[in-house]
Amino acid sequence: MRARRPGLAGLAAALAMALTAAAAENPTGVDAIAVVVGRSSFVGEVDRDGLRELYLRRQRVWPNGAPVIPVNLPAGHALREEFSRLVLGRSSRDLVSYWNGRYFDGIRPPIVLPSAAAVRAYVAAEPAAIGYVPIGEVDETCRILLRVPRPLGSEKEGR
Repeated sequence: MRARRPGLAGLAAALAMALTAAAAENPTGVDAIAVVVGRSSFVGEVDRDGLRELYLRRQRVWPNGAPVIPVNLPAGHALREEFSRLVLGRSSRDLVSYWNGRYFDGIRPPIVLPSAAAVRAYVAAEPAAIGYVPIGEVDETCRILLRVPRPLGSEKEGR
């Protein structure tokens, strides 16, 4: 009796399961998130802790006194969810109550733009703005201040 080898359908099913598992761990499919500012921006550097303070609006001015303009992607966008989890330490759903509490202090959440292209265009035009895009979508209009690595193969944050 001959041993059966998996057929094409079996191989396709195994590949689909592997891709589904990888997508669950890295829904955006990018290996890093690029935190960007425009080429003409006066912003020199930012670390992950500083970025958290900017996006939670605990720090609202740059060292030169200009107001910080953090830019978000829309709620539910896979990259925003990853950014929120990796940098802010919570999901955008968890941040709703945070922003509701800040509202009474007169503090508004970051502005929301519909796409990575819109984020790039905005930071290119506004020197005080900071945003994030997939690392592969950085172009000549912006420069990378920080790379936030995507953990590949685990749910733990890459360092």
